[in-house]
Amino acid sequence: MKRKLLYLTILGLIFLIFKNYTVVLDSTILAVELWLYKVFPYLFIMIVINDLLINANFISLFKNNTFYIFIMSLLSGTPTSAYIISNLYLQNKMSKNNAHITLLFTYFSNPLFLYSMLNAIFNSNQTTIKLMIIHYLSNIIIWIIYHKKLESTSQLENNNNINLTESIKKAMSTTTMVLGTICFYLVISNILNLNIYLRGILEMTQGLNMLITTNLAFKELIVIMFISFGGLSIHTQVKCILDEANLKYKYFFKGRIYQTIIALLLTILTSFT
Repeated sequence: MKRKLLYLTILGLIFLIFKNYTVVLDSTILAVELWLYKVFPYLFIMIVINDLLINANFISLFKNNTFYIFIMSLLSGTPTSAYIISNLYLQNKMSKNNAHITLLFTYFSNPLFLYSMLNAIFNSNQTTIKLMIIHYLSNIIIWIIYHKKLESTSQLENNNNINLTESIKKAMSTTTMVLGTICFYLVISNILNLNIYLRGILEMTQGLNMLITTNLAFKELIVIMFISFGGLSIHTQVKCILDEANLKYKYFFKGRIYQTIIALLLTILTSFT
C-alpha cells in the first residue's frame, strides 16, 4: 500500500511539473541565484577551511573536541556542522556516541545570513539581536541537558596530510548537494502553491524571504520557528552528509524539535518583559 501511494505521489508530481513548467523553470533559477549569492560563497570556503584544519590536527589544541565543533559550527552555520562531525568520526577522532550527542546542539544558521535576514524582516536591531541570542542560547541549553552523556576522549595522532585539492573537491561535492536540495524543495513548494508556513517548513530561506513583505501576527514566533527547525531542505542536506558516515539523522531531528520548543518559549517570555 505504501509503495503504491509513493508511486501515485511521484506520478502526481510529474504531472504537476509538466503542467507548471514555467513555475519549475523560475523556481530553479531562483534556487540557483539563492545558492550562488547567499549560500555558496560562505559555505564553500568554510568547508575547505574546516577540512584543512581537521587534517592539520588543529583540533588537538582543544581539550574537548565538542567545544571545537560548537565554535566552528557557530561561525560556519549548517550543514558545515554536520560535515565537521562526520569528518571527525570517519577519521576516528570522535566516537559515534559523541557524534550523535553533538548533533543535538550544534545547529546554527550562518550568522551573517541570519543578521541580514532578521534586519530585513523586522528593520530593528533590537529584535534582530534578541532573536539571534535566543537561537544561540537554545543550543547552549540543549548542551547543558546532554553534555554529561558525552564520553571523555583522548586526542589521537593525526595521520592525514593537508591536501588543498582534495579539500576543494569535498567542498564542491557538498555545496553541489546543497544546491540540489534547495532546487528540489523550492520547486515542490511553488508547484504546490503552499502557504507561507509550509514553505518555511520545506525551505527556511524562502519562508523568511516571504516574511519580509508579509504582515502577520506573532511574526517573531514564526521566524524563530523557521530558524530553529531549519526546514526540510537543511534536514535533507544534513542527512545526506550523515549517511556517508553511517551516523543517525534522528539525533539531528530530535535536537531541532527541542531547539524549536526552547526557542519559542524564550521568545514568548522575552516578549512580555
